Amino acid sequence: MATEEQTDKLLKSLRRIESKLDVLVRLQKASMPKQKTTPTEKEILKLCDMKHTIQDIVKETGKNESNVNRLLSELRKKVLIKSVKMNRKLVYKRL
Repeated sequence: MATEEQTDKLLKSLRRIESKLDVLVRLQKASMPKQKTTPTEKEILKLCDMKHTIQDIVKETGKNESNVNRLLSELRKKVLIKSVKMNRKLVYKRL
C-alpha cells in the first residue's frame, strides 16, 4: 500500500504530465486548420467553462441529453474541448 508521501508524489507527477499534454494539444490545435462549428456546437462550446455538467448543458440549451452527448463528442473529436473530473463531477473545458 502506498504511503501518503508516495501518493502525493504520484499526483504531482500526473499533474505535470497533464499540463504537458495540454500544451501538446494546444500546439496540435494551432497547427490544424480552424474547425467549423455549427451554431448549436458554438452554444455548447460557450458552456465548456469547467463549471457545467451534461445536465447543466441540457438545461441551458434545451436540447435532449443524447443530442448534447453527441455534440460534446463531436467537439472532442475536433479537439475543441476535453472532459475534466472536478469535485466528483464530469465537466468540460474549452481548449
